[in-house]
Amino acid sequence: INALIAQKRAEVMARIASLNLPSSNSHRPQPPSTAARPPPLPAATATPTPASIQSTIAAARARIEAQLKSQGIQPAPPSHPTELHPMLRGDYKPKHSTQRATLPVSSIKANQQKPKLKITHETPSLTDPTQNPYFDPSLTRRTHGPQTRRRHKQFHFAEPGQYVEQAERKRAEARMEQLKQEIAERAELARLEDEVLDASAIQFVEPPQVEWWDAPFLSEASYGSDAKLEGPDSLCTIYIQHPVPIEPPLAIRSQGVAPAQLILTHKERKKIRRQRRLEQQRERREKVMLGLLPPEPPKLKMSNFMQIMANESVPDPTKLEAEVRRQMQARQTKHEADNKARKLTKEQRHEKIEAKTKADEEACLMRAVFRINKLEHPQHWHKVTVNARQMHLTGTAISCPTGFSLVVVEGSAKNVKAYKKLMLRRIDWTMSQNDQGSVTNDLTSNECHLIWQGEIDKRKFRQFKQHTSASETQAKKWLMRAKSDELWQLAKQYDPNDSITALDPFA
Repeated sequence: INALIAQKRAEVMARIASLNLPSSNSHRPQPPSTAARPPPLPAATATPTPASIQSTIAAARARIEAQLKSQGIQPAPPSHPTELHPMLRGDYKPKHSTQRATLPVSSIKANQQKPKLKITHETPSLTDPTQNPYFDPSLTRRTHGPQTRRRHKQFHFAEPGQYVEQAERKRAEARMEQLKQEIAERAELARLEDEVLDASAIQFVEPPQVEWWDAPFLSEASYGSDAKLEGPDSLCTIYIQHPVPIEPPLAIRSQGVAPAQLILTHKERKKIRRQRRLEQQRERREKVMLGLLPPEPPKLKMSNFMQIMANESVPDPTKLEAEVRRQMQARQTKHEADNKARKLTKEQRHEKIEAKTKADEEACLMRAVFRINKLEHPQHWHKVTVNARQMHLTGTAISCPTGFSLVVVEGSAKNVKAYKKLMLRRIDWTMSQNDQGSVTNDLTSNECHLIWQGEIDKRKFRQFKQHTSASETQAKKWLMRAKSDELWQLAKQYDPNDSITALDPFA
């Protein structure tokens, strides 16, 4: 390799010599002496050094500048010195021994490459990331290991009541903290009170010699004295004070059923019925699922039999339609038969009404007394008598031409209330025409008033009867049979214009 480098250097020097370039000492001022220049070294025998090459180039430049000045041309300003080729400097080392070093040599100034600015980068330490000037502590997980792609989180629905449970838990914790704080405050207050109050400062009150409730029964103010159990000034006597007995309510006294405190509305009864039927259907469905009951056949109708039989092949649609109509008719017949079986007979209806009326009478038995100016019209007689008997009311209706008429009824509270509506609202007491169209006496001022009503313990009349008396004495005798003759005197003293004796019939 060294021999090759030396050969190349010799070739370069020979080429420079062929360009008639002077040696490095030619630019120096020559003395006027005519001493002969030293002959150049032969290319084959002398090895040029870098210093000799630089001096030769400098001499060539000086000679060119001198020629340019002699011709009146201003030479160009000196540029940066041209660096020698690495092969000329002797510091070139090829990568491989067999590689041929053929690097271009710029001989023209325009082709000479300008020196590049070398920027030195400090390679960050891979073992210690904190030494990196671009290190970000917030991205610590990304500095270690390979970068992983961010995975998208799946969407999860919140369970029902999840946040409500969290809120309740927080409220419970807050209440617990508040309770702990209150206990601590009370303990601190109790500790302060114990420090302030001294046990020696508390004065206990001594018990008296005799308690105040024992003093009237002792002869002296001492428990050792004799007791005053006898004598005029003693509080102990042979008499016993019994409290006045108070009659219980009629329903309890007659061992009846007290009225229910809770009365459901129509909507509430429908809701209870709907819930009960749903529960029954659910139980039957569960029994069918367990195999305890056979499943019910589908309820075929003209509006749904095509949907129900859609998965089955129907060879004869006309026959299927006839079957559906037969089932519909069978269901209707069964429904009517069930209703007819549940329907009560005439005797059963009467028994049911009588039982209900008897239960109402045991709960509360009422009496009402009416005063009528004139009870003469046949329709009035009929309505008063027939309605009282239909409502299972007992009593009497007395008509006195010389005075007034009296009607007394007894029965359950419900029936008496309905009879009051008949007497005070429904009957037109001023009607004066009969069925034949003839006009009876003038009834324009005829009125009916309720003069008394209230509860009684038992009936005074066995049935409802009507009676016509010629005088007031006969009317009193008729009422005396039922021990109710005082009602005639009450009706006689009644004044409809008196606001004190007037009653509210539907109170």
